Amino acid sequence: MPPAVPSQDITQPHLRSKNASGYNTNAFNIFHESNKACYMAQTGRYSHFARRALMAARELAKRHHHIEVDTDHLLAGILRNEGSVGYSILRELHLSPDHVESIIATLHPVADEPPNPLEMTTALRDALDLAVDEARWLGHHYIGTEHLLLGIARGGQGKAPDVLRLCEVSPDGIRRRVRRLIQSGVLEIDIESAKRMARMSELSRRVLNSAEQLAEQYGHREVSLTHLLLALAREHRSACSRVLRECGLDEDAIEAQLSGQYAASSGGSLEGVLDLAVDKADSLGTHYTGTDHILLAVCTHPRGIRLLQRYGVDPAAVEKAVKELLQSA
Repeated sequence: MPPAVPSQDITQPHLRSKNASGYNTNAFNIFHESNKACYMAQTGRYSHFARRALMAARELAKRHHHIEVDTDHLLAGILRNEGSVGYSILRELHLSPDHVESIIATLHPVADEPPNPLEMTTALRDALDLAVDEARWLGHHYIGTEHLLLGIARGGQGKAPDVLRLCEVSPDGIRRRVRRLIQSGVLEIDIESAKRMARMSELSRRVLNSAEQLAEQYGHREVSLTHLLLALAREHRSACSRVLRECGLDEDAIEAQLSGQYAASSGGSLEGVLDLAVDKADSLGTHYTGTDHILLAVCTHPRGIRLLQRYGVDPAAVEKAVKELLQSA
């Protein structure tokens, strides 16, 4: 069988030379509870919606006692992410979450005791690889649910084609709608940024603005975790400032680093941490993302943990203190 070729009708040839270095596609560890930190580090290019779709796929397979996670589970996971590009496309095609999940329930063998953790099928791994390939050919620096749909449609493997056939939806129909949205300038990463900022509390916005001003003050091109940490420490209207001081954070040491060899130890960009902060707020049933959720994300994100340890702060102590704050609120 000849190797698969990226879908010609959804590519833009003038963008093909971009991002030629490729992506880290190891989303496999998302299904390993013990490897959550490893997963967070390895799937940094997946959009917030794409990560949630993968998690929803796993939860669906687990709920139905299926022995593996397949492409149809991922299709349903995308349908459970209202507001994503992939969700919009599937709803345009008249797919509903409940109907799709009722079909999926009949397509897989059921085990009394499914393996834990659940593994991906080869079809799903291939679909994720193809999603990354599609994103690269489109010149996109992230992998969103629209790319996951393209990977599923292009691969044509697993149980997803069966679901689509039973719902009278063709892979070509999916590709056409993705092409139309991309050509109209709709990108999932832009949607996420708008939604994320809409969820930020006023104090969180102040902290993010302060972090941006710090980057500008020190002549840095990127707002990093180091800027964010210093901005949190300086925002005395937030209880997080007190938590960081009590846990031994030395602001002078951060300022010295920012003034010196910044590039070697910046702590990395904010993207993954802010996504995690929104997730933390969601899991706690909060309709906004506060500075406490941001600090909770910093002290549990792999890069944030390393950054705090660099300054002699125990991430576990910060996490405990922030959780106590949230419980008393």
